Amino acid sequence: MDRSTDLTLTLIALAICAGLAVLGLKGRFREKTDIRPYRVPWMPIALLAIAVGFMLIVHLANLFGFETGQR
Repeated sequence: MDRSTDLTLTLIALAICAGLAVLGLKGRFREKTDIRPYRVPWMPIALLAIAVGFMLIVHLANLFGFETGQR
């Protein structure tokens, strides 16, 4: 893959992760109006999206030439 395609896909994936994190946090902390348990475990979804988002940010830093590893 060339650099522009990789950058585009990384930015799209980062936007998806941000959307999932917002949706997950909103779903977890919304006011509960009934006594039924949650159907979707929103907190693991939000935490996973945030973790993947951080990895994508590190990947973006590497694409721009910053060294983040020990190699």
